[in-house]
Amino acid sequence: MSAGSPSASVLRTVEKGASLEELKDLPLDVAPEVALATWVEYLEERHLKQSAMRQLVARLHAQRRHEIVIAVIQAALIHDQSQPWMYDVLALSMKIAKRPESEIKRVLYSRVDHSATDVQSMMFSAAYLASFGAKAEALRMYRQASEIDQTRPEPYVLGLRLARELNDYDAIKWCAPGILAYVWTPNHGRLHREALDTATDAQRELIEAGKKVEAESIATALEEGKKRDLSLRLTWSGIGDVDLVVEEPLGTICSYQNPISRGGGILTHDGSGPIQKNCFEDYVCPFGVPGNYRIRIRHIWGNIVGKRAQLLVTRYQGTEHETTRKYSVQLDKDDAIVRVSLKQGRRKDLAPFTLQKSTRMTGSSGPRVATRPSSEGLRSAAQFIRSRQRAARGGRPDVGYRPNITILNDGISLTAQAVISADRRYVRISMAPSFQSIIGVVQFSPVNNGNAGGFPGGQVPGTGGGGGIGAGQGGFGGFGGGP
Repeated sequence: MSAGSPSASVLRTVEKGASLEELKDLPLDVAPEVALATWVEYLEERHLKQSAMRQLVARLHAQRRHEIVIAVIQAALIHDQSQPWMYDVLALSMKIAKRPESEIKRVLYSRVDHSATDVQSMMFSAAYLASFGAKAEALRMYRQASEIDQTRPEPYVLGLRLARELNDYDAIKWCAPGILAYVWTPNHGRLHREALDTATDAQRELIEAGKKVEAESIATALEEGKKRDLSLRLTWSGIGDVDLVVEEPLGTICSYQNPISRGGGILTHDGSGPIQKNCFEDYVCPFGVPGNYRIRIRHIWGNIVGKRAQLLVTRYQGTEHETTRKYSVQLDKDDAIVRVSLKQGRRKDLAPFTLQKSTRMTGSSGPRVATRPSSEGLRSAAQFIRSRQRAARGGRPDVGYRPNITILNDGISLTAQAVISADRRYVRISMAPSFQSIIGVVQFSPVNNGNAGGFPGGQVPGTGGGGGIGAGQGGFGGFGGGP
């Protein structure tokens, strides 16, 4: 055993990892030029616990010994003692220590290789690169993320800002039309104007530089981004609210409760009286499914002038086949129905599930339940009142319930992650299989105020069962009595 090797007591802790208190011979007082070699030799036969490594790096960072921090982390990466936070701290310490930009970028790329496994992680990594000044690399990563899922709005919005700073006309040609086509957040109007202004400035600069072909290509891309397969606008007058519900060909529904549908429709504005300029609803479907659209116009509450609303339907907006038709809709007790045929829709399949669904849209003044009841809620309330009145006269009360629909995964899934070592010589692949199976379904009836019995224990944690809500004796999940 050579000089400087760990003692026998330390060697016994190698498998589980040594804590910081067990290591008394830490090589902290070393010159920066030999720090890396010293720590590589030190960690060759020692394995520190993750908590010990974090404590050591935090202590060194607080003491502003950034060269030692760099050496410790690099040695840990070499000996496969890496942790997710190490690349971030290493890049930050190199920046503070004024290391060459090429070294910092190499760490950033390794960090990206370690973490960029999906669109969400790629966007985070791109933002991280931009924070270190690697804006061109961040812009390329945003473009890669949009190639994986072109419907995500974030890469276009964040990419536009970087493209404007870098005067990257090719990137502007990519992100400005992308914003016009895929960004429908509550502030989409401002973002669309920003994209148009940026693209217009880029066209002017290219024309002044004698690059008319490039300027025309941006104009062509913008025209493509402005196309809309189907657009609807519902307007009315009066102190009240009218809702727009669109049933799309593949069975999806776009409404106030579901403002972004997988069929491509987006309810961008939901308005109500008494302010006249807010009495309209907007629906846009940039990439629609070919087929028949069933449009339901529903009177929610209040007095509408003439009991009529106007529906403006625009198909193939921005193309040579653009058509516009206006319908006058009578608001009766039942929903008014308007059917629209879309033969040249550009969408073939349902859009993937997205995490960016907005629960509020332009014009929404607050939670609908508190201020503006839906038609289903009004009908349920009326039915409940009639039921209680009938029960008071000795009749049998009705039972009402609203089912909650959810999706349960059944089967086998596999998640894999590849990590490239700091010296880019090895690739470590981690795989995590998941086995899920639905083993049984329990049916129940809420008849007689839930006294017909609760759920058996071990199902879903929550409300008590047995004697029903309020008197449960170990219901869902085997917990105690209900609230």
